[in-house]
Amino acid sequence: MIVNNLISLNNICKSYGENKVLQDLEFSISRGASVAILGKNGAGKSTLLKIIAGLIKNFSGRFEKSNFSLSALIETPVFIDGFSGLDNIEYILGKKLVPKVTEIASSLGLSDYMHKAVRKYSLGMRQKLALAIVFATNADLVLLDEPFNSLDFESTGIVLDLINTLRESAKSVIIVTHNISRINEYCDKILVLENGLLNEQEIDIGILPNKYCLTFIDEQSKKMALNLLGDCAIDEIGATEIVVNLTQEYLPIVIKRLVDCSLIGVVKTSSKSYNSEENKLDD
Repeated sequence: MIVNNLISLNNICKSYGENKVLQDLEFSISRGASVAILGKNGAGKSTLLKIIAGLIKNFSGRFEKSNFSLSALIETPVFIDGFSGLDNIEYILGKKLVPKVTEIASSLGLSDYMHKAVRKYSLGMRQKLALAIVFATNADLVLLDEPFNSLDFESTGIVLDLINTLRESAKSVIIVTHNISRINEYCDKILVLENGLLNEQEIDIGILPNKYCLTFIDEQSKKMALNLLGDCAIDEIGATEIVVNLTQEYLPIVIKRLVDCSLIGVVKTSSKSYNSEENKLDD
């Protein structure tokens, strides 16, 4: 029997042919908790969310749950391309929630596109529409699979605020992500899914990423970089400088992207600097 938990998964196993994706997995989430699940591509993160959402039923183990409402964004958002954004909202949720979804979508910059066919939407616009639908339901448990994909800097901040509003309302959130920047702003606990097992040891979120100062050619270049960086950017400290929160492993990937766009000048911290011309980290 579940005590103070929305769901409880015990000895969950799921395979695709000979590929054992989940092996004796244990997981539970209590009311009002916010949990991030990290893992490499193919680790089984989306599979786990689909089991929780009831989209996958062919698995072994015990899955107990209490009575609760659920809303989810799992993998790439799918809409009826010939319908407008408003038509898709009404088709998915009905007329009652259209005003609420529209309000959230407008805050994410979709005001001018709600009457346009979704086939004209970019990936980022589709993501924003899907997130607006998920958040508008005010569900007890919200599942978010890579929610910051294709979002610009400003939209990422809005989504973080929406997640934290859920937390303040004692709603539970499970967020699957591969990007740990800013993760301490919206999660109580971080778990790692690896080799089919979920490591339930809480990670010290304070030491995972490092802060790096990025200096750009001019203010316009900085603004362009903010859109490219999305949820990596955590602060603006000047007309041509921002701070990003990244692991050292992920930093060169970000720098290469900025260098390729001719946007970056210097990256530095108190202990390390990044030379964009040499394309390497210097101690």
